[in-house]
Amino acid sequence: MPASLFFGAPAAAVISLLGSDVGRGHAFYLDGVERELRRIAPQRVSERASVFEISRGLGGLGWKSIRAAYYAAGLGSPAPALYAWLRSRSNYDSDSPILRILGHHLRLWADAFEIVVVDHPTVVGALGDRAGVWYLHGEPTAPPETLVTRPARILVPTEGVARAFLQAGVDSARVSVTGLCVDLDLLPNKRAHTQQRRTRIASYAPLSVAFFSSGAEPRTHVASLTAGAAALARSRHRALVFAARGGRLERAVRRLQAPSPELVSYSSRQELDALTAEHFPSLDLIVSPPHERTSWSLALGIPCLLVGPDIGPFAPRNRALLLEAGVAAELDSRRDARALPERIDELRASEALLEMSERGSVTEFRGFERSAELLIEESDAHR
Repeated sequence: MPASLFFGAPAAAVISLLGSDVGRGHAFYLDGVERELRRIAPQRVSERASVFEISRGLGGLGWKSIRAAYYAAGLGSPAPALYAWLRSRSNYDSDSPILRILGHHLRLWADAFEIVVVDHPTVVGALGDRAGVWYLHGEPTAPPETLVTRPARILVPTEGVARAFLQAGVDSARVSVTGLCVDLDLLPNKRAHTQQRRTRIASYAPLSVAFFSSGAEPRTHVASLTAGAAALARSRHRALVFAARGGRLERAVRRLQAPSPELVSYSSRQELDALTAEHFPSLDLIVSPPHERTSWSLALGIPCLLVGPDIGPFAPRNRALLLEAGVAAELDSRRDARALPERIDELRASEALLEMSERGSVTEFRGFERSAELLIEESDAHR
């Protein structure tokens, strides 16, 4: 239970963070900003809370329903159509009864703070017209349902995302471009690791390929990822599958006959981040649906092969962005996945794989640091 519910926020700490805890992506972006805030000015940060910690009664049930719908949609069941329908008809800038119910306890909690950083448009809507709400939109694309106009400030990674919010009616003074939000543990020695990766890609040495699923692990994605990893394990290349412990992808990989890919299992978001940082310098290519790891290909020079189908509002836009940037190629079917070793060798021989890597290192990538700096500047203005 957040301490401020009982004791109030410390007078010297004016920044708090409120997470939706729906999916990995939103929480990942809030993680990075919190980490940079605590590194640069720890005395300014009061606490990090979740809507599930704060909400009670009907509000708590509402948030649980939203999370259940999100995961059902991510599985690729008939629920995505319903989830998309609900999201497309949600006006987070309105004062609807649903948003009032979702936000009842959140607004009481937020009254203890001058600045509240949130990671999801639904949380923005639930907080209503409360001053001092900052919306962190870390994704490099912006579906229409994310374009909220209420927040005091909106932090976005690129000029393209900024334009989407401006076209939705947000005043330019309230939109700040921060650069891409890239995992902080992947940035040390970025230049050297990128050059080493390109040297390996340009050579004839075996490559290391990492496989990632979305958190919901839809069956179609798991089938393609497993088929690709199995094929790669039988080739001269190295396959590493990052999979939630006890999840659908891990179970599928464990059922494979030898030779089988390396399994990197994790139980929490923090463990996944640590394992990713440990293996990242040796990785040459990733195979994944187009989710929050989009920034790796755009900023860190690691090419991506994109599995489908696209699920949710971000995936098709992220796919289009990566393909347009020339940092990714498609791996659309399970049959394509079975031929993954040949596909990689073809991309390598034609130098397309090297070109993907070279195209993916020109984007500003210190979004977490810049977001924290802007929040601290706002904190200073309150004093």
